[in-house]
Amino acid sequence: MNAVPPVPALVDADALMFEAAQQTGSDDFGAESFAAALQLLVASCAERGVLTELGWRVLRSSALRHLRNRVAVRSYLRAHPGVETSSTDRPIVVTGMPRTGTTVLHELLALDTAHRSLRLWEALLPVPVTSAAERDARIEQAGRWLERFYGAVPGFVRIHALRPDGPEECDTLLQNAFASQHFDDMFDAPAYSEWLATDGLGDAYAFYAAQLRILTAADPGRRAWVLKSPIHLGHLDALLAVLPGALVVHCHRDPMEAVPSHASLIATLRRAYSERVDPREVGHQAVTRCAVAIDRAMRVRDTVTSGQFIDVAYADIERDPLAVLRSVYQAAGRQLDAGLEGRMRDWLRGNPRDARGRHEYGAGAFGIDAAMLRRALGPYLERFAAQLRWT
Repeated sequence: MNAVPPVPALVDADALMFEAAQQTGSDDFGAESFAAALQLLVASCAERGVLTELGWRVLRSSALRHLRNRVAVRSYLRAHPGVETSSTDRPIVVTGMPRTGTTVLHELLALDTAHRSLRLWEALLPVPVTSAAERDARIEQAGRWLERFYGAVPGFVRIHALRPDGPEECDTLLQNAFASQHFDDMFDAPAYSEWLATDGLGDAYAFYAAQLRILTAADPGRRAWVLKSPIHLGHLDALLAVLPGALVVHCHRDPMEAVPSHASLIATLRRAYSERVDPREVGHQAVTRCAVAIDRAMRVRDTVTSGQFIDVAYADIERDPLAVLRSVYQAAGRQLDAGLEGRMRDWLRGNPRDARGRHEYGAGAFGIDAAMLRRALGPYLERFAAQLRWT
């Protein structure tokens, strides 16, 4: 596929905002800090200069969708001013380095009818539906979006399988502030990556919380949220500022398994949108991102009461996931009842690991070895040695 000019006119941040305003009839995007993040993302992609024409088109269409979402959220808040002052019940937030078992825990927790999870179809447009027909149409639309995505990224379904009406990472809400690990994974944009890893993201998390409040207010059951995203690990301070009552489930996995798996995920995504992908460079980026996130997380954890966090091991999730879930429920002050355990066992039987194909990857291909991880993650490896099974 032929490359396009370094800064395509149609992927200029200001032009995108103008186009989104024309499409929606409003230029009320909310707090303006998102614009700097969008501009940095576009400029960093241009500076790196590896996106294909498809990559630029995907970046453009994605940016427009998130800008339209911002307008829709702002419109809903204006029409429902009471939502701004509403609160969410104590949520459970699952996080950890990427590829540490967060997805399976999230799926199982979402089976509890006392929980509220973000579904893919509403993550793509986080404002409530007004009828069952609208809900069905949104689910169908999400299905088409998912088909296009998996069609563009061969093999990704083996790494991370999604369903139109299944639980989705709440990182999708941060995408509407252009402060998302999703962009960092898809596009080789070093300046954006460095900003995302180290910025406080206060405005982004405030907008994230506003979207949760909208969806909470529209849920007559007022159920407790169960949320999940690895990005929270590096931004626990911002997360807890907007969800102060959260119980954070911190997942741990041997980094010799987790970090190369993360690198493989990044490389798989970028190959779909980039002219060239250097696996060793991707491996270095994955190690650096995990190291920065872990360092920030441990500093926040040192300042927060221990009862707000529960640590779980990937090996325990694989060996006995229901035992892990019992410990999570105990930390939340609840019990895992027999009926729910039965539904969870049914889900596990119906969704075995590698059901969509085995995710094959190797640390060596990405230039990752144990010595590198010891240098990057030393204090973390010592502190959580029991959960990591690190030797």
